[in-house]
Amino acid sequence: MWKSISQVLADQFGAYYSIKNKTKIHTGEMHESWIIDDGIQPVFVKMNEKSYRSMFRAEADQLIMLAKTNTVRVPEVYGVGCSQNHSFLLLEGLAMQPNTPQNMAEFGEQLARLHQYQGSENYGLSFDTWLGPQYQPNEWGSRWAKFFSEQRIGWQLQLCAEKNLHFGDQEEIIKAVATLLAKHQPKPSLLHGNLWIENCANIDGHTVTYDPACYWGDRECDLAFTELFEPFPQEFYENYHRTFPLDEGYQARKIIYQLYHLLNFSSRFHGNYVALANKLVHDVLQRCEVLERKI
Repeated sequence: MWKSISQVLADQFGAYYSIKNKTKIHTGEMHESWIIDDGIQPVFVKMNEKSYRSMFRAEADQLIMLAKTNTVRVPEVYGVGCSQNHSFLLLEGLAMQPNTPQNMAEFGEQLARLHQYQGSENYGLSFDTWLGPQYQPNEWGSRWAKFFSEQRIGWQLQLCAEKNLHFGDQEEIIKAVATLLAKHQPKPSLLHGNLWIENCANIDGHTVTYDPACYWGDRECDLAFTELFEPFPQEFYENYHRTFPLDEGYQARKIIYQLYHLLNFSSRFHGNYVALANKLVHDVLQRCEVLERKI
């Protein structure tokens, strides 16, 4: 395996990459992770069984796609490969430091510019991705309410149901989400898709973000997730809004977008996430009922 990694890095750096140091690190629930170096160039290594190669390829493609926008900073991709029994993703090795209001303020403007980046008139992506360990379908769609209610909320409800987690009638919840979003047809923005404080780090005074779950969608989805658990510093939101002011009605839509992530966390971790998701489902159904009475 390490020989295969050295060969991929040799293609990247133009010379044989002799691994001198290997340090295993804990980074998440799925993959084994290492920091390696040849005495000069540090490299971050994600590895898993050989069957995970497509997941690593999708992550690499998303990071490359984000980098090409020249907006947010992401780790440089050095390569994707496999050995006889393993697959791996090789990324720029970065010395991460705690976030500060200063670097996150700059990131607010960068994210706004990412969301202003133009490239699609529809919602979705040309390939499917993963939100953590969960598959995320990105079939193209022209109506935002249909895309989000079915491919986001409906998909997560089904994944939860497969783990015997039930939040009510699936079709009723999907219909309620579609109803509440029916008049909202935002211009598609390229989303990070998995944007919370755990996926941002301070590198020499600048924010680097990673572990994306990209697609073209409503930019408010990114912002809603930043507010769900540990909100970003106020300076981040001030700079974002100054660069790209939000549309009217964001506060009402926010809980719908947060529900997607709470359902994801519910099926992965259970615990208190289930109660939080239940509360948002109740709120969504109640708001839909009120709206339908008015109509």
